[in-house]
Amino acid sequence: MDARRLGRTSRLIALIGLGAVTCLVLVPVAVNMATGGSALDVLGPYAAWLWPALAVLCALTVCLAAWEPLRSLVLQRRPSHSANRRAALDLVERFVRARVDGSLAEQVRLKLGVVPRVGPRLPTRIRHPLIVVGSPGAGKTTLLLSLAETLAARARQDLSLPVPAVVDLGGWRRDDDFGEWLLRALSSRYRIGARLGRVWLRQGNLVLLFDGLDELSPADRVECLAWITALKLREVVLCSAGDEYQHLPRCDVVRVDPLGRNEVLDLIAACGPRLDGLREALEKDPELWDEVRTPLAFGLLALAYRAGRAEYRGVLETYLVESVARDPSGSSGSIGSSGSSERSVRALRFLARIARRQGDLQARSRLPSREVWLDFVGTDVVWRLFRRAAPGALAGAATALCFVVGVRLGLVAGVVTAVATLGVPRSAFIAVRGDVRRGRRWAVTGFVVGAFVTGGVAVLGGMLGGLVSGWPPAVGYGVVVVVALLVAYGNTRDRYWALACALVPVGVTVVTGPGAELPVGLGIGLASGAVVGAFVGGLRGVWAGLHARGAIGLRWLPVAGLVGVGLAALAGAAVRPSALGAVTGVLLGLAVTPVVNRPFDVVAGLLARPLALDEFPLGRKAILQSARDRVLLVDEHRFPHDLVRDHLASCDPVEVAAGVERRRAELGRAELGRAELGRAGLSPTASDPTA
Repeated sequence: MDARRLGRTSRLIALIGLGAVTCLVLVPVAVNMATGGSALDVLGPYAAWLWPALAVLCALTVCLAAWEPLRSLVLQRRPSHSANRRAALDLVERFVRARVDGSLAEQVRLKLGVVPRVGPRLPTRIRHPLIVVGSPGAGKTTLLLSLAETLAARARQDLSLPVPAVVDLGGWRRDDDFGEWLLRALSSRYRIGARLGRVWLRQGNLVLLFDGLDELSPADRVECLAWITALKLREVVLCSAGDEYQHLPRCDVVRVDPLGRNEVLDLIAACGPRLDGLREALEKDPELWDEVRTPLAFGLLALAYRAGRAEYRGVLETYLVESVARDPSGSSGSIGSSGSSERSVRALRFLARIARRQGDLQARSRLPSREVWLDFVGTDVVWRLFRRAAPGALAGAATALCFVVGVRLGLVAGVVTAVATLGVPRSAFIAVRGDVRRGRRWAVTGFVVGAFVTGGVAVLGGMLGGLVSGWPPAVGYGVVVVVALLVAYGNTRDRYWALACALVPVGVTVVTGPGAELPVGLGIGLASGAVVGAFVGGLRGVWAGLHARGAIGLRWLPVAGLVGVGLAALAGAAVRPSALGAVTGVLLGLAVTPVVNRPFDVVAGLLARPLALDEFPLGRKAILQSARDRVLLVDEHRFPHDLVRDHLASCDPVEVAAGVERRRAELGRAELGRAELGRAGLSPTASDPTA
C-alpha cells in the first residue's frame, strides 16, 4: 500500500472512530445534560470538559469529512499539481488491467493455456495520428490496451511524457459536441475534471487512444474523424476496420494481419486433445479457415470445442450454442432445461439490444430509462399489462374506494362514488390478445395491488380530513374552500368558474351545518383521485412510448364500485340517507383525477418495468452470473466483442434453445458412452467421439 492510499485509509478510520464517539457517546450525554439531566458518574471530575471536547471532536470530524472534497477542489484548480497526474495514471492502469483481465483472450489463456498472436507492437512515439487497421476481431483493442499499459508505465517514470487515456467512441452521438463529450468521458472514467481536461488537452499532456470507431455508423465515423481533426489533438491513436481514416489530412497506419494457417495449427496442437474437434472441423471444411483467421474467431471456437466435437453452425452460433449447452466447469455435462435455456438467451438478447442502442458492450443488471428498451418488448406482455393488469388495478381501486367510503361515510355516499367512477379518463387500451392463463394471474395481481394501494391512501386521506374537521370551523372550512378552488381551477383554467365551484362547499355547509363528513370525504376523494389519476397518466406515458393510441374509458368500473359497497354493507355500514356533505366532499376530491392525469416520467417508468419481465426476469443476477461462467460475458458483465453482442441482439431464442437441447442430448449420449467404457475397464481415446 502506497503512502497516499495509506493516508486515505487512516483518515477514513479516524473519521469513523471520531464520528462514532461523537454521535454515540458525547452527543447523547450532552443532550441529557442540556435537558436537565446529569452527566454520567464515570466522567467524574471530567464532566466540565464535556462541551469543549464535543466542540473539538465535532470540528475534527467535519475537517476529516471535508478533507477529500476540498483537496479535490484545490487540485482541480491547480492543473500542474503532480497529484492530478498520479491519480489519473492510477485510474488508467486500473482500467487497463481490469479490461485485459476480463477480456476474451484472457479467458482463452486461463481455460486453454494459449494466447493467439496479435499483430505488431504499436510505436510509443506518436508524431501523427496513428491508425490501427484490421478486420473485426483481429485484436486491435488488445494492441490498444497493451500500448496504453506501456505508455502509462513510461509516464510514471518520466514526468515529461503525457498520460494515456483509452476512450470508447461507441457512446458518442452525432448531436453531441465532441469536445464536451470527450471531457465528460475523461471525467467519468478517469476523474479528470473538465477544467483539468481542457488544460491537459491544450498543453498536450494526454495521449488519447480511441476505441470503438467501428461501432458508429459510416456517416458518424466520418463526422467523428472531422471533430478529432478540428480539435488538433497532438497524440491520437484510432482503431478502425474501414478506410474512413483516409479523410484525415495525415496519419500513420499500422495493419493487423490475420492469423496464418500454421499459427492456428500450432495453437490447436498446444491445447492437446481438447481441440481435436476443431482440428477435424477445419480438415473437413476448408472454408472454415477463412472464418478462424482472427484471434476473436479462434478464441470463440476454441471455447466452444474445448470439451470435444461440436456441430459447426458458424463461429458465433457455435460459440453461443456450445456455451449455453455445456456445464460452466467446461465438462460435457449439461444442466438446466429448454425453458431455462430460452429464458437465458432471451435475457441476453434483451441486454444485447440495449447495449447496442447505448453504443457500448455493457450487459446492465439494472434497466435504463424506458425509452431505451420499451420497443423491444413483445405484444403478449403488452396485452397482459394493458388489458389485464391495468383494468384489474382500476377495478381493485374502485372496490376499495367505495368500501372505505361506505364504511366511513355511509352506503349512499358509496353508491354515488361508484357511479362517479365513470369519469376515469381514457383508461382502456387496445392490445393484441395474449396468453389467457397468464392474463388471469396478471388481472388478479393488479386487482390486489390496486385495492391495497387505493384503500390505504383512502384511509389515510380520511384520517387527514378528520384532523381538519377538528380544527376551528373557520380554519377547517377555509382549507376546504381553498382546496376546492385549486381543484376547480386545475380543471377549468378559468378564475370565475373556479370561484363558483369553490362556493359549493360553502353552500353545502349552510344547508347541512358544520360537520366532519365534508372534510373527511374531501380527504378520501383527494387521496384516491390523485393515485388513480397518476396511475392512468403513467399508463398513457407507457402507451405513448409504444407508439399506440388509447381507446375509450372503462364503463364497467361502477360494477366494481358496487361490489365495494356490498362489502361495506356486509361489514355493517350504515345507510345515512342525509349524505349531502359526504357526497360533496368525495366528488370534489375525485375531481382532482383529471388534474393529475399526466404522463409523469417516474410513474410511467415504474409501470413500464413489468413489461421487461418476460425478457429480463427477476432472477436476472443469476442469469448474468451463469452467462459469465459460460464466457458469454466477461469483465464484470460485458459482452466479449461487438460482433458477439450484435449476434445475440439478432438471434432467435427459440431456435437457439432448440439447438442447445440437441447439443445437450449429444453430450448426454457421450457421457453414457464414457460411463460404459469406464465400466468395461477401457479409456476413451482422443479420436473417440466420447473423448
